[in-house]
Amino acid sequence: MRRWAGIIVILTLFLTVALLTAALATEWQQVIVYTRSITIHALAVSSSDTGAVINITVTAMTPGSGYVYVASSPLPTAESGTFISSSQIAALVATYLANQPFNKYNFLINVEPTTLEIGGPSASGYMTVAMWALITNHTLNPDVVMTGMILPDGSIGPVGGLPAKIKAAAQEGYEVVLIPYGQQGYQTSTGQVINLVSYGRSLGVDVIPIISVRQAIYYFTGINLTIPSISSEELKNTAYVNITKFLWMRIYDRLIKSGAMNSTDPNVSKYVKQAINYANQGMYYTAASLGFQGLINYYQDEVQNYTTSQLYGLLNQLNNELNYYSNAVSHYNVTTANIDIIIGIYDRIEDAQQSLTAASQDLTTNDIADAISNLAYAKARIETLGDWLAVLNAISGGAPISTNYLEELTSMYLVYAQSITEYTISLSNAIGLPNAMQEMNSITQEVQNAQNNYQNGLYPLALAQSLDAISSNDAMLH
Repeated sequence: MRRWAGIIVILTLFLTVALLTAALATEWQQVIVYTRSITIHALAVSSSDTGAVINITVTAMTPGSGYVYVASSPLPTAESGTFISSSQIAALVATYLANQPFNKYNFLINVEPTTLEIGGPSASGYMTVAMWALITNHTLNPDVVMTGMILPDGSIGPVGGLPAKIKAAAQEGYEVVLIPYGQQGYQTSTGQVINLVSYGRSLGVDVIPIISVRQAIYYFTGINLTIPSISSEELKNTAYVNITKFLWMRIYDRLIKSGAMNSTDPNVSKYVKQAINYANQGMYYTAASLGFQGLINYYQDEVQNYTTSQLYGLLNQLNNELNYYSNAVSHYNVTTANIDIIIGIYDRIEDAQQSLTAASQDLTTNDIADAISNLAYAKARIETLGDWLAVLNAISGGAPISTNYLEELTSMYLVYAQSITEYTISLSNAIGLPNAMQEMNSITQEVQNAQNNYQNGLYPLALAQSLDAISSNDAMLH
């Protein structure tokens, strides 16, 4: 689930990077700047659970550099970091939907002074609509208001305080309130479940659950931004087929040389047969994934009878190999053509490192079964790093991405990963999801690792970890 969610984030990132360039001013210059503003009416809630409407003026400026500035006294919530970072994601999504370069605009977010809480990112979906309307020259329906968090894939995430917000909207005379889909059956902190659609109807407003910001744009402007239908055949361009076929052939060769092809273990042979079947149909990436799982299971069989000393030896060997690949990828220059592959490699390096760390802990506690499982996975993962480096070597062209810009880009996604993680934890606690805490602890650790790697200048790795954390939060929130 995390991998597929991450694909959307990476594609959006790739499109953004391909269009963005650094713009630095060294002295005062006289320039002509075009601006357009719109005021939206965000739904807020006080600490005593009383709703209100707060005006937020969003201004688009062009030419720009892709920056978002927030002005308020004080900031609209104690979760000010979440508000700021979600505003940046709003700008990314809005410009993407408008098919405009992100660096063509700067955005100013001016929140009227208030002591009420908008709720961190809960106005960011609304701000996305406003930004899109500004740069596409559309106006917003004044009878509609909205609450919901924008996520990097354009979907609308959950927020708190919905009953109070709906009541405030009704009292101010609004006719339609857009809320995140899935929250129409709203559970309060006391465990009471409220049907918000019925609740809104009793107050004289239409409460409409929405899944994505595209739907919000439709209700505000009447513009239908449908997602283009792309057939699987259109996605299979020559480059994609060549890369996935290459990856499959490397896995296939490894299955033969390792002996996995002739394994009698059904947990191995099942995956090998399925992989070959999909490869014969031209579905090479699926074949490679199944072959990879077959290798993992075969390596588990292979080391099943290792002594503890031999397992430690394998652990040291794999650590050395992983260090080699980590060092190798660090010497590549990042470009708009290869950034997605480089991020993918760093993601796999981190994946292997986590398995090796877990295996080391397993051996320390004499948990041999788990140690074998983690070592087998790490062995297969590390072997395939060479395949991905070969793909990276075959990619040429693209505009260079400077270290300064990569640092800035990583910082933005890292801050968002930190903010959305804090928000998810806060929301989980508010609605009482104790089972979510184990997963959140894992995500929090990944964000901390990203922070450490960012501080050490390992920007592609920190970026990969930040994207993973965002994807994981996205999955949790849905």
